Amino acid sequence: MPTVALWAVSIAATDDTIRIWKIGSPHTGDTPDATVPVALTQESTRRGLHISVEAFPAKGFAATFFDAVTRNAAPDVLVFNNFGVMDGITTRLGTFEGIGQEPDIRRDLIHVTGAFDDLLGPERGWTYLFSSSSNYQAARTLALRAPRCPSGSSEPSRQGELAEIVSKIATAYLEGDPIGLQTHTDPDRLPTVRSSPNNVRVGGARLCGTWGNDKLTFASLNASYDGEARIGHTLVLLILRKTLSQWRLLVAARDPVSNNVRSMNSLLESERPTPTFPLPATLLSPVDGQYPEASGGQRFGVFKWRASPSDDTVAEIVEFAYQDDARLFLRRPALAESRGQISAGQLWTTRSTWKWRVWSITRTGDVVFSDARTFPH
Repeated sequence: MPTVALWAVSIAATDDTIRIWKIGSPHTGDTPDATVPVALTQESTRRGLHISVEAFPAKGFAATFFDAVTRNAAPDVLVFNNFGVMDGITTRLGTFEGIGQEPDIRRDLIHVTGAFDDLLGPERGWTYLFSSSSNYQAARTLALRAPRCPSGSSEPSRQGELAEIVSKIATAYLEGDPIGLQTHTDPDRLPTVRSSPNNVRVGGARLCGTWGNDKLTFASLNASYDGEARIGHTLVLLILRKTLSQWRLLVAARDPVSNNVRSMNSLLESERPTPTFPLPATLLSPVDGQYPEASGGQRFGVFKWRASPSDDTVAEIVEFAYQDDARLFLRRPALAESRGQISAGQLWTTRSTWKWRVWSITRTGDVVFSDARTFPH
């Protein structure tokens, strides 16, 4: 039997109840917690809606879901932490049918990012709307509510012109508007190709924080967006460099690892004269066009580089660009010309061509780049 939690006066679901089903892992056989998150309760209450959460183990869930679809009793939202629930999977617990293996069902599943993340556990996962459910429109409206900044975000330190530029860049980036983006793009930005056209409309972008100095600035935003098969909220990190008195985009990223790059603020100082730009870092391996091979019994290969020989380098950003996104790692070089490395296991697979390079950053925000190399992943 499923575990059920209802936030409502009555146990019975009403026309204004958004029904959420959470599914456990096919690896562990667990039944997830069915608690209704407080923040989601508050958001739904403002809209005159109720929330119900039911929890199921993965075993037999596909049959339960298909039966509910047949009876016009399907949930409005699905939440799971293993994609085997969608595609099907075989584990030590047996073979699990995937709900997305039925083409008609798969077509009606709308991926939601950000907006329902409070329903996910520490291992994270996926949330989907089912467009044939009885309260799909109400669930969709809740998913497209105005974005808020994550807890712990600081208020933007700078407003005015920079805030306006950042909002324009984020909107053009998410909507896949090359003309709008080109106006603000730095010539040193690494170009990559989107996997498919976006067809996305941004509903609003909320600036959640800026940090840096008068040469190099980091900005974090949370934006709501509406696409054909994906809707919700997404965090965006922008890094801009000022050249000829204008802020230009060096990188834009929705990648969750990149959105943790926040400690640069304590490393940068206000502008002061520097004798020269730092010398760039040097990429060591793998060679251009190759994925790093594992060695010495390790599961993954590594990307290796030699840090800038300049003493004024206070930080490195290792940039892995893919499909108009980027995974960024912040590193503090121990010594000039010290060697750094990152395991390929810290990257996810996209079945596309990636590019990587190393930024060397001085205390005053001057940046130089290593050569860029490509690899398949």
